[in-house]
Amino acid sequence: MKKLLLVLALLLISANGFSQVEVSSRLQDALNRAGQDDYLQVIVLLRSQVDLATLDQQLYTEKASLQQRAYQVITSLQQNAERTQGELKDYFSSKYESAEVYSFKSFWISNMFAIEARPNVIYELMNRIDVAELDLDALLELDRPVAGDDSFLENTESVEPGLKIINAHLLWAQGITGQGRLVMGIDTGVYPNHPALQHKWRGNHVPNNQAWFDPGGGTTTPSDCDGHGTHTMGTMTGWSPTTGDTVGVAPGAEWIAAKTICSSPHTSNSVAAFQWAMNPDGNPSTIDDMPDAISNSWYDPDVTNECSGIYKTTLDALEAAGIAVVFSAGNNGPGSSTVTKPKNINTNTVNVMSVGAIDGALYIGGNNNPIASFSSRGPSLCGGTGSLLIKPEVSAPGVNVRSSGSATGYTVLSGTSMASPHVAGAVALLKQFAPNLTGKEILEALYNTAVDLGATGEDNNYGTGLIDVYAAFLSLGTPDSTAPDPIVDLTVVAPTSNSLTLQWTVPYDSSMNGVTGYDIRYSLSPINDTTAFNNATQLPFTAIPGNVGATENYLVEGLNFATTHHFAIKSRDVWSNWSSLSNNASGTTFGPPQISVTPVSLHHVLMPAQTVVDTVTVSNISANPSTLDFEVSLENNTFPENMISAYVFPETKDNSEMLTGSKDNPVENGGVSIDGHGGPDAFGYKWIDSNEPNGPQYVWEDISSTGTLVTNWISSGTFDPKDEGYAGPFSLGFNFKFYGNIKTQVYVSSNGLILFAPVTSNIYTNASIPSAAIPNEFIAPFWDDLDGVSSGTVHYKQDGNRFIVQFTGWHRYSNQGSLTFQVILYSSGKILVYYNNMTGTLNSATVGIENAAGTVGLQVAYNANYVANNKALQFSAEPEWLTNNTNSGTLFNGNSVKVVLTFKSEDFPVGNYSMDLKVASNDPVNPAVVVPVTMLITTEVPVELTGLTANADRNNVNLSWSTATETNNTGFQVERKTRGSSEWTNVSFVSGKGTTTEITNYNFIDKGLAVGSYSYRLKQVDLDGTFEYSPVIEVDVTTPDQYILYQNYPNPFNPVTTIEYSLPEKAGVTISIYNTLGELVTTLVNGTMEAGYQKASFNASALTSGTYIYQIRAVGSGRTFTDTKKMVLIK
Repeated sequence: MKKLLLVLALLLISANGFSQVEVSSRLQDALNRAGQDDYLQVIVLLRSQVDLATLDQQLYTEKASLQQRAYQVITSLQQNAERTQGELKDYFSSKYESAEVYSFKSFWISNMFAIEARPNVIYELMNRIDVAELDLDALLELDRPVAGDDSFLENTESVEPGLKIINAHLLWAQGITGQGRLVMGIDTGVYPNHPALQHKWRGNHVPNNQAWFDPGGGTTTPSDCDGHGTHTMGTMTGWSPTTGDTVGVAPGAEWIAAKTICSSPHTSNSVAAFQWAMNPDGNPSTIDDMPDAISNSWYDPDVTNECSGIYKTTLDALEAAGIAVVFSAGNNGPGSSTVTKPKNINTNTVNVMSVGAIDGALYIGGNNNPIASFSSRGPSLCGGTGSLLIKPEVSAPGVNVRSSGSATGYTVLSGTSMASPHVAGAVALLKQFAPNLTGKEILEALYNTAVDLGATGEDNNYGTGLIDVYAAFLSLGTPDSTAPDPIVDLTVVAPTSNSLTLQWTVPYDSSMNGVTGYDIRYSLSPINDTTAFNNATQLPFTAIPGNVGATENYLVEGLNFATTHHFAIKSRDVWSNWSSLSNNASGTTFGPPQISVTPVSLHHVLMPAQTVVDTVTVSNISANPSTLDFEVSLENNTFPENMISAYVFPETKDNSEMLTGSKDNPVENGGVSIDGHGGPDAFGYKWIDSNEPNGPQYVWEDISSTGTLVTNWISSGTFDPKDEGYAGPFSLGFNFKFYGNIKTQVYVSSNGLILFAPVTSNIYTNASIPSAAIPNEFIAPFWDDLDGVSSGTVHYKQDGNRFIVQFTGWHRYSNQGSLTFQVILYSSGKILVYYNNMTGTLNSATVGIENAAGTVGLQVAYNANYVANNKALQFSAEPEWLTNNTNSGTLFNGNSVKVVLTFKSEDFPVGNYSMDLKVASNDPVNPAVVVPVTMLITTEVPVELTGLTANADRNNVNLSWSTATETNNTGFQVERKTRGSSEWTNVSFVSGKGTTTEITNYNFIDKGLAVGSYSYRLKQVDLDGTFEYSPVIEVDVTTPDQYILYQNYPNPFNPVTTIEYSLPEKAGVTISIYNTLGELVTTLVNGTMEAGYQKASFNASALTSGTYIYQIRAVGSGRTFTDTKKMVLIK
């Protein structure tokens, strides 16, 4: 159907013949005044325009979804522009080279150009057959309001009176606040830090350029040149979470904005803003980035062709795409036909809906004719009959309206500019209730249910009257008293130390929009009846429920350690009918974690233009199941900018234990997840998800009906190929660079991986990344023991510069859960993962990418809570979106992450620098661990010790250390003391390297120690005799836990060798030496020996060469140990 509609749209390009180019009178006047070298800013409207009226009607006839509608309209407009603009682009380019054109920009929302050119170019355009109209790129003006009565500033009620006048509060009581909807203002901008608006900006969680547009000023974040735009935005959605002060009609909605009515408010800037609004993210298949309504409070003072020119083509395109466009009627009343341009456009009764202003105080006082004197009146100047002639279409409060009019405060203004955003906010409310209706259909509901004021019937003062958003709401659905079905499958999954996740299926409700909210409660005792439910603690649910049959996931955080919690839910529909109680579900949180952070401090000495990388390891060393929630931050920083950076990277886990499990008895092991973003790995790949402000958007494009079904599954072992197997190869259709290697085809594993070679063995046990074990060189959106034997499909689709693989209804082994997700490979090397509907156990999978050798990889999650519905994940090399000032995540017990710190001295001044690396966590004993980090930049090369470790091996201690640089280093005196003693003993001296800038590694073994606890330190001695001590390190030589006879050393030997053995207790020991005939040669040991590590020396100088046998017999408390080994004497 998409292809059919697209072809139809292209056939509907209007062909009006080759009539003369229409030149506006204001452009002709400007030409008459201009010199031959002057540049004029001109709009060039092409003759070829998409017949939007026919396309719009066709989409309604076909009952196209809003997503289909937006796609068809946007792509039809874009393709028409691409098809017809080529010759003019070439013409303007040639004129640019000769300086006859200063600049030019093309548009597709209207097939047009905005140019800055000399008069001779404009005269030439008048003779082109592909040009329909020429007009000045005129300056627009605000429908300037007037200051209101400041006494209204004192009325800081929780809800502004105008919001109650239009009955917005009645919808709020139904749970309809505009949640999940989006409004937009094309105005003077928005103050970014206003408490009623800052938290509502969509740019808080999507890239800035998808939430803010400034074609004239070039700013990348919100600002306001006047305060007018902030005031109007406040009326749409303003609400302060700290004070509860509500000035907005839709306090739950988010906002985006375009700043066009400032220092250079040319018409083309507003057209550019409208075009941006139709497709902020650049993807015509998405609609969550498009505003539901756009409020405008500006006008074009002297446009002469508003009824048929660029305004009509532009505004018709917005309506056809599904957006509601609302304008202030103007402040030029009370005369007739004073509606400011281009609001006279009247393609239909709600197209370019203009809004008149009433005095709310008069209305509340009972006045039935409360029209504001300044409110512009109709009729329309664009002709027509009946309702088409009447302007404005509706009215709303516009006198003494209090809203967010300054940087952080409130102002009172009067004007139709204050009335228009009431209607835009009302659209957002109704779209929450009826999200599948177009903007036109929503505006019609407001138009048809308005409260008649003044003279009876529709008139040119009020239109159909004062909007009543609650009446419009009732017109869209019939109230009922039938409650939603009860939830019957509430379960608790994914426990952590302080959280539990609830999961359930959205129940059926007969009303238009299904379930609209939930009452979720928890208790420490079962919730089996209404009384227990009412006494339980309520949890907030602020999201929009999914469609019937979808899976809901709700994270309950802040719970106590090792505690069983009980949960129950009731569902609500839009008519406030509550379901009966769900089943009781319970879950138990894990115990408390135990944090370990090593080392306890970091210090580096750098020469100028030197870079050093070091790590701090954060571990959860709890012996029992637990999760450590951590956050790493750099504080008290005196380092210059760019001198130090940090990122968190999961430590590779030993997978050998996991590999011992089977499909039916897998080894359960918690893992690691990092929040929001991570990397880079050694190759430069980083990842980011949709929870981050600059992360990818979740955009689901189902290919189960358009892609190719995967059928050629090949078994990798003895199991069914859709259980343990792969399919492919499938051609990508482009070169895809992965870890530096070009790939042209992929394979799909039944266990949720994308591979670049066939898998040669079963891989049902997911591993941490990277790992040398099979598989390697893969993309793992969800690697687990998956199975598609009984249900589920996999499809793939080659789509230009991207290749899509979709798992639909796949499940874990033994038919557990249901998994629907996508992987998209782009020709640029970017990888996107979309999680659509993921149910069941989600915290036992691996998510990440790995290279061919299994030596480099980027792990997002391993056996941890990460995957969630409607989540997007992106991998790419050398992206620009990762910031390195804060990192956080979750560690199951037995797991670690490394905080990788990079020090760069560059050309910074010589001196000392410091900061604190703070690790905050939910460890109840150590909630904050601080690692001091210092750096000295010097021109002298000192002895820089970069590491000192001590490890016990039986009764020996192995000391290892390294230096990054050395100057005049004689060496290191190794010193030791026993615990409890204050005396240090010189053990040995290890010579240094003198002076070197290379890394040097040292090692020393302290042998034959008794059982006990020891401390070691190094005394670094310079050539001049000065010295410096290293930090102290401790190690334990412990009592053996078993009897062992070790192999003699050396072996072979001549004539002396040493035999060592360990005793876990005091025992009678006999060690005998035999020849190969079994004859006793000698008894080496015969007596009682203490517990510990023992040794004996055997001298065979009197014996001949050959093989000899030595045997130990040790008799302890109720135990007897014997063992025999061979040794070889060679003379």
